[in-house]
Amino acid sequence: MGNFSDFVIEQFGRLQNKFRQKHTQYKGSDADELANFRAGALLKYGKADMSHMYETAKDYCRKHVAYIEMHGIDGKTVEDSLEDIAVYAMIMLYMRKCSKQDAGNDQ
Repeated sequence: MGNFSDFVIEQFGRLQNKFRQKHTQYKGSDADELANFRAGALLKYGKADMSHMYETAKDYCRKHVAYIEMHGIDGKTVEDSLEDIAVYAMIMLYMRKCSKQDAGNDQ
């Protein structure tokens, strides 16, 4: 089966590449790093502040969670969905950091 720690560490490396690829694909032409989340937040919530973009990221995650629920562990693209959820989690960590900085509390 392999070593658990080695597997997880290897996956973090793979996720770096997945993030780079998706980031290039989805960032705005004006170098808006969160353009995809900003557009999604505006469409759904009518606002694009950090908290609404964070909610949008959770919405994007839910799409993948729904797929996983419907298709089980052997679903055809479950691996892609799990990787996307992991990438969204890192983006949401960034959003959280920005939100705390905006509020004057960078913990």
